[in-house]
Amino acid sequence: MALVMVQGHVFESLVAPEARADALYQMQLVLHGSTAPGFLFASGFVAGLPRAPLSLRASLRRARRLLFVFGVGYALHLPYLSFWKTLRATPLEQAALFACDALQVIAVTQLLVLALQWIFGRHAQKAAGALTVFVLAAGPFVYASALASRWPPALGAFLDDRTGSHFPVFPFAAFVLAGTMAGAALGRQDAATRRRRGLAWGLGLLGAGGLLSLAFAGRMDFWHISPGYVLLRLGALVLILLLIERFAHRDRLGIKALALLGHETLLVFCLHLYLLFGGVLGPPLLGAWSGSLGFGAAFLVLVGMLPVLFAAAFAWHAFKSRFPQGATDVLAFLTTAFVAEFLTRPW
Repeated sequence: MALVMVQGHVFESLVAPEARADALYQMQLVLHGSTAPGFLFASGFVAGLPRAPLSLRASLRRARRLLFVFGVGYALHLPYLSFWKTLRATPLEQAALFACDALQVIAVTQLLVLALQWIFGRHAQKAAGALTVFVLAAGPFVYASALASRWPPALGAFLDDRTGSHFPVFPFAAFVLAGTMAGAALGRQDAATRRRRGLAWGLGLLGAGGLLSLAFAGRMDFWHISPGYVLLRLGALVLILLLIERFAHRDRLGIKALALLGHETLLVFCLHLYLLFGGVLGPPLLGAWSGSLGFGAAFLVLVGMLPVLFAAAFAWHAFKSRFPQGATDVLAFLTTAFVAEFLTRPW
């Protein structure tokens, strides 16, 4: 998913407008649409692996990490590296700042999962299942009600995509919640049970998603809020999970590199976005090629980016593994320095 994410963003940023009408570009858009659901599902899967409830210390540690991810999500959207200037941001800049993206929905939904684990204990997965059904069923009504337009922008952005959110809670929180259930039902089992259950659930979700998609065809937007869309994606993700597990167990060439990207997805996510789109810390290093390349040239840029991303992921992972407290201190220092600069810079 990390590789497909990087490829999709490289093409989105660098491919010239005239090339985007090509069937090849449209095909990769469909493939790229699986990355965010995959990240959301995987984040929930990891959260569902430990038996609930976690200890108080483990819960606080996870909550701290999720709040950091939540903050990084908004830091990537900042229009200016100044709190005072951001207060005077235009309505368009404010909409971009408050937009609910992948990091925000992961953090918010996982914090909710953490609360469910403490409230319901060993029955937390049932509660997550009920909440998943609610998100899927209520989503079309939330979109139809235009409730987001009546809420403050910072809150309304979590409800639907009218304000520019790419991954609002409805329906994308369902991927995190379903991942949590999959982590408990599949991740804790032996390989044979996991394969049997995974095939049953994957094919069942694909079938249910197909039936719902046909039932609601023409009555709701399939790509945005249809429950059929979510179930089809979930079924495909469960089957992909089984394929990746089989591929990993055979110790194929490159699997360790893929695992490294999986461990350091947040770093890869932030670094490749800055290379392509820039942010408050500086302009994009690849900005000179924005919207001007053909498929071949964009692919060469992708090939050149991957060693940089792998090197950064390897260096940070090695440092964390050898000096875990030092890595925590580095993140604390960088966070404090960024927040201090943001709050004290006058303009």
